[in-house]
Amino acid sequence: MSPPTTSPEQAAVEKVPDRSRRRRRQGAVGLLFALPALVLLGVFHIWASLFNIAMSLTDWSLGGASFVGLRNYVDLLTGAEFRNSLTVTLFFVVGTVPVTILLGLPIAYALHYRLARFHVYRVLVFTPYVVPTVASAMIWGVIFGSNPGSLANWILSWFGVGPHQWLVDGTGVVNLVLHPLGVQLPGLLGGPSVALTVTMVAQIWHMLGFTVIVLLSGLTGIGEDVREAARVDGAGELRVLRSVVVPLLSPTILFLAVISLIFAVREFNLIYVLTGGGPQGSSETLSMLMVRQFYEDNELGRGATTGTFLAITVAVLTLVQFWISRRRVHYE
Repeated sequence: MSPPTTSPEQAAVEKVPDRSRRRRRQGAVGLLFALPALVLLGVFHIWASLFNIAMSLTDWSLGGASFVGLRNYVDLLTGAEFRNSLTVTLFFVVGTVPVTILLGLPIAYALHYRLARFHVYRVLVFTPYVVPTVASAMIWGVIFGSNPGSLANWILSWFGVGPHQWLVDGTGVVNLVLHPLGVQLPGLLGGPSVALTVTMVAQIWHMLGFTVIVLLSGLTGIGEDVREAARVDGAGELRVLRSVVVPLLSPTILFLAVISLIFAVREFNLIYVLTGGGPQGSSETLSMLMVRQFYEDNELGRGATTGTFLAITVAVLTLVQFWISRRRVHYE
């Protein structure tokens, strides 16, 4: 007696449960491997963010906590120290993010197309980024020291200018330039303070290596034939960079703009070591204000409020960047 035969339809039906079990098993294994990361993400990001929002609705100090609703947000938005910190943060972001990208573009272009064989230059450009932030801040603190022997004051002496108190000078740089003309501009028109400007220079130096390396990775995806076609049409090197390379690098530039914005808004170590937020709050960013509220003023509720506002600000600015770039970023 011959064994019963199985039709192809029956065999396909029998394989379905096996495939389902295999997929469930693979999903369970994948979830098991992802579980540690999910736990860390849930505890240190999601739960911590929700706890921070709840804390911002309270008058929380080491002595206890009481629910106050939105009063912390009202006090924050109407307070003079918040307006000052917001202004300083805007100065810091606008003065570092675009400048770093604009400096990084020609450097990356030269390293990729002109100095590609000399890898030592890439190492030299990237080195400042791998230097710890505190160490780089201490280096810049020595360069812009108040003593006459510091490098910055030594250079000023070449032009017959006396030593300057760089890191403790709260004068706006625009007012400093216009001072010989007897002009004094009020408020924001006076520009960032000298102390804040020094921190901006240090931030640009620190982030330039990261910016150049990311731009180099984007340049590797641009074919040489595109540049050659532009040269055949009579375009010079600067025109090729501006009209051909930059549009093709627009996705990379958008990524750099978003990441650099986040880095600049949350920057703390560099400013704390160089100026400590001074003088008179002229270099106190929102992140500096938040830390001061937490650890110096013992106002945990207000510190949480500043942190929540800072997170919302970063999210809004990121969305604005994506919205503006819709017609300027080319993915093909």
